[in-house]
Amino acid sequence: MHYFRTWFRSCKIKKQIQLAILTLAILSTVLLGILSYMFSKHIIEQNYKDDFSYNLEISNEVTNIQLHNIIESTRNLLTNVPFISILKNSKNSSDKYFSSTESHALEAQLSKVMAQEPLIVQILVFDKQGKAYSYTSNSAEGGSYKQQDITEEEWVRQIEQAQGKEIFYSDNILNSDQTKQDIYMAKYLIAPDTYEGVGYLLVKIRSKLFDKAFGPTEEENGVNSFMVVNELADKANVYYRGNEDYRHQIEEEIKWKIRSNQQSATPANNKFIYATVQNDLTGWQLVSIANKNELTKDSNLIGGMILLFILLLVALGMWIANIISGRIYQPLQQLEGIIDEVGEGNRNITDEFDDSEIGQIGNRFKQMVNNNLELRERLLSSNLKEREAELLLLQAQINPHFLYNTLDSLYCMAIIHNMDEMAQMVDALSRTFRLSLNKGNKLIQVQDEIEHVKSYMEVQNYRYHNRFSLDVQIEEACAHLYILKFILQPFVENAMYHGLEPKVGKGSIRVTGRQDGQMIIFTIEDDGIGIADMSVIEQGYAVQNVRERIRLYYGEDSQTGVSFSSKEQVGTCVTVTVLTSYQGGEIVDEERSYSR
Repeated sequence: MHYFRTWFRSCKIKKQIQLAILTLAILSTVLLGILSYMFSKHIIEQNYKDDFSYNLEISNEVTNIQLHNIIESTRNLLTNVPFISILKNSKNSSDKYFSSTESHALEAQLSKVMAQEPLIVQILVFDKQGKAYSYTSNSAEGGSYKQQDITEEEWVRQIEQAQGKEIFYSDNILNSDQTKQDIYMAKYLIAPDTYEGVGYLLVKIRSKLFDKAFGPTEEENGVNSFMVVNELADKANVYYRGNEDYRHQIEEEIKWKIRSNQQSATPANNKFIYATVQNDLTGWQLVSIANKNELTKDSNLIGGMILLFILLLVALGMWIANIISGRIYQPLQQLEGIIDEVGEGNRNITDEFDDSEIGQIGNRFKQMVNNNLELRERLLSSNLKEREAELLLLQAQINPHFLYNTLDSLYCMAIIHNMDEMAQMVDALSRTFRLSLNKGNKLIQVQDEIEHVKSYMEVQNYRYHNRFSLDVQIEEACAHLYILKFILQPFVENAMYHGLEPKVGKGSIRVTGRQDGQMIIFTIEDDGIGIADMSVIEQGYAVQNVRERIRLYYGEDSQTGVSFSSKEQVGTCVTVTVLTSYQGGEIVDEERSYSR
């Protein structure tokens, strides 16, 4: 790799451009070819899944319709008085078999059910003692039933717990002599008048049920094979229809899916694509299987065409790279000569460039060089203006000191002339100005902001003859935390002017502050006249000013900001929430407050 980089750098620019264009063309076409092939293969497989998922939904509906018909036919037996009477009376008999009369009566009722539902192969009825009667229209298909005690069977316990709901089994739960796998529907028979269990019903169903549900299929090539899988049964495969050559491998992959408990996962060496849907009545999975090799024949053809297309593009890229590199190299030579002239001190460039990218670079370089002197002159002018601004800032800092000195002089004169109230008012006003200016800092400790509010209220109470009272309750943990200055006093002022001043008699303002995690939450409450139209206060200059400063300083945090609640003749409450940006009794990064 190092040798290649060294060799590439030693090549002329024209050669480098040719190699770069050719490499880019090859990589792009190869990558595009691979992606196109993978995408086409994915689309084909996905289309199969989508199409057969839809078809499986239809097959599932057809299966449900057929099963519902069988269920309804068997449920009608519960309303058949002779049928239920035989099972009720049977519990009082100690005989091991139904009598001839009872058997004829049962046969009469069961034959009607089988006449209505041709999918039923055999129906077995058991009383609570295990006495059985079997009826089938075809003894060869139904199989022989050997009398046995079923009361201790697991399937009997399951249907009793189901309390009359039908349960479907794919295992040969009767251990009959049939080698073909059977499908059974079992049901606990409960008398509708007494709600007591009188027996058990077992219905054997033909596998043609699924033939009708899945419809015709092409079995010879392995595409469109179908399975019904019962994950809870010893033999998971309930039904299979498709190419027998692939059956064993499909069953192994299905077993792997069941063991891994992943509906979409398949083993690493899988050759098939599966689409599944679960039947709500049986709990079994209806599965449609497709052979990937058959489905991807079209994508393989596309892959071959893409490879041929890549080879053609590489040949075309070599021809185009040679033409483009020649055209690019010519203005580069021109630009190289001009750069040499600039390096020798010639700043006035008069050469003309074409409209290509290299030409645009040349024109911009030309403009940059020709404007260099002008830019230097502007830079000098900017430096002079900056020094001017610094002098103005120093001058502006003299004004607050003049104001402080003047207020201190007024305070001393009031003390000399025994004007105590005037002295206190001047002192409060002086503290208000000092805290408002805060030495030019944007941040202020909570305790100083509260002191600002108190000084402001003290000045206002001189004006309003102590009509207003101020109650401040700030958690001690918040006192030394830093917040953005001047975010509480505007709301105290609003509370006084809009809430308390129009009120008859005295009024009070309560300011609270507490820390909640990374937040400091302040509330300013008054017992004034309240606000009928909140939009008036929302549009006020003070509110908008505080909100904008909080947004600019603390950022677009959804938890910070200002909110209002008010009730007429009761009062108004303002909630101000800010972040604990600085703490520990000092400002960690004062410059940060100016950069926000």
